[in-house]
Amino acid sequence: MTDSIPPESDTSTALRLTGRDALPLLHRISTNALLDLRPGEARGTLFCDFRGRLLHRAVVTVDGDQAVWLLRDDAPGATLAAFLDRHVFRDDVRIEDRSRALRVGRAAPGDARSPGIPGTVSLEGETLVVGAGPAIRTSELERIRAGRPAHGHEIAEEFNPFEVGLGNEVHLDKGCYTGQEALQRLTTYRSVRRALTRVTGRGAAPLVLQDVSGAESTVGRLTSAAALPDAAPSWIGLAVVRLEALDSGTALAVAGESLGATERIPLPRPVGR
Repeated sequence: MTDSIPPESDTSTALRLTGRDALPLLHRISTNALLDLRPGEARGTLFCDFRGRLLHRAVVTVDGDQAVWLLRDDAPGATLAAFLDRHVFRDDVRIEDRSRALRVGRAAPGDARSPGIPGTVSLEGETLVVGAGPAIRTSELERIRAGRPAHGHEIAEEFNPFEVGLGNEVHLDKGCYTGQEALQRLTTYRSVRRALTRVTGRGAAPLVLQDVSGAESTVGRLTSAAALPDAAPSWIGLAVVRLEALDSGTALAVAGESLGATERIPLPRPVGR
């Protein structure tokens, strides 16, 4: 089930950047290569700290007037606008927060099991739509089933992009950006130690952002959970779990309750070498 976009939303971002340095600035401080974006195309990119930990994710697009937009449907725009503003020095960049005037929708996914990669952005009334098709608001249950990370859940400073299925938005060959050295080391030395995992449990959906326990220690973090529409109470969630616990088949639990099935979500490869 999906819900239509509400008349007003304080949980989406629509930032409009103008000036000759707008796209070069985003290219310089985020993980993906953006300089070749053509009007109407869209590409996800990440903003990390020097350790390669996640701070923000947004979809970047260029409109017909050469203005650059940063869009997301799961977090308000003020914090991202402030983050960008701190990186503007002598650059010709003006940042306008249009989040109140424009809502960010998401096109219905062709495959509910795949997170999907943004390709195009269109304007339907007062809603900017990422991808093709009618604008929808994906439910929390659908998002979890698709394995799509969200702000405040999997997109958090606790994790790096490779641990939460966002490696395809990291470009390894485009040059320096904040966090680039740390992310490069993780891939060079194969140092990624955790993976995004779909988990299930019985009973009511637990509170999120709590530990996942193994046999004798904490092995992960439950980041999302939603009730399943089954006769018996049950739930499905996302967790970031240490690889050795997944590979060894260690029994996992949250708040003392055993988890059922666990399914490691395939991690996309970064762009470049």
